[in-house]
Amino acid sequence: MKSVGKQTILKTLALLFTFSLGLLLFFSQPAEAKPRIAPEKVNVIMIGDRLVDVAFNLGVLPEAMSVRCSMWPMCKQLLNTSQILGCPKCIVDKNPSIVPNTAKKRGIKRIIIEKHPNFCIYKPKVKPANVVPLLEGKGLTIEYVDFSNGLESAIRQTAKLLGCPSKADALIDRYNKAMAKAKKGLPKAKPGKKVVIINGTYQGSTGKSFLRIEAAGGYSDQYLLEPLGCVNVGDVLKSENKKVNKGHFSIRKLDALVRAKPDIIVMTGNPFAVQKALAAAVEKNPALANVPAIKDLAIYSLPFYGDSSVIEYPGILKTWANALGN
Repeated sequence: MKSVGKQTILKTLALLFTFSLGLLLFFSQPAEAKPRIAPEKVNVIMIGDRLVDVAFNLGVLPEAMSVRCSMWPMCKQLLNTSQILGCPKCIVDKNPSIVPNTAKKRGIKRIIIEKHPNFCIYKPKVKPANVVPLLEGKGLTIEYVDFSNGLESAIRQTAKLLGCPSKADALIDRYNKAMAKAKKGLPKAKPGKKVVIINGTYQGSTGKSFLRIEAAGGYSDQYLLEPLGCVNVGDVLKSENKKVNKGHFSIRKLDALVRAKPDIIVMTGNPFAVQKALAAAVEKNPALANVPAIKDLAIYSLPFYGDSSVIEYPGILKTWANALGN
């Protein structure tokens, strides 16, 4: 066996070890905060994932809801608990009758809507309140929770509308304590580490991996990388004709990692899809083994944050800090 071949194998083994570390971190992440008792169902429709996240952490769930399931991880856990009507864009553009029809069918008279100055940075024109004209004249009471004055105010508004104002202080206290702990873990000096964030999807029927790179300027930059003093260099992997969709762009090859030279690679979505693609890429292009993130075993599976899991944000920030802050 030639020495070059041995070196390639050793690098591949090192990469596989890196994958093990990332997978271990993935499974050791703390679960989302959950109420201590089963949530109470209330006969309302809620529109907006931040609103439902707050309600859930107050111990309440709506009969039906319109949320961004791709942004709010809790959504998948609640599919059999509350009816998912689609995202706030879908209930206006694709299925404008679903909210009034659901209200009529289920005997619901109240609609609670999230108001937020930047509801979705991926789709700036989408607002939960866009559904209001479709509800007029239907005998429905429309109420709002305004997040523009901060999370504490939104928690108090939500608790009052749901008839549990006494629970607001406890949730606010829990959030503030978690945030204080997260901030203590932030690096005092800004390390300036270069990061590439790869979202993976694995298709079990074909064994294929599909990869998307998170473009610079998105949610991870604002809520995670900037507080940690890190820089998103994912755009180096973007070809000129590739379009950014919902803050990400798809790629087929990882060779451009050689040019990006990330200090850290973060895997979101399905980590195995990314692991599988990276292993195959290194085998085809041994130069990838010299990318700092790969050479230094700095590949981590971390939760994506899209400013939906607002109550869980401190825990997510702390997890990212544990991985990227050292």
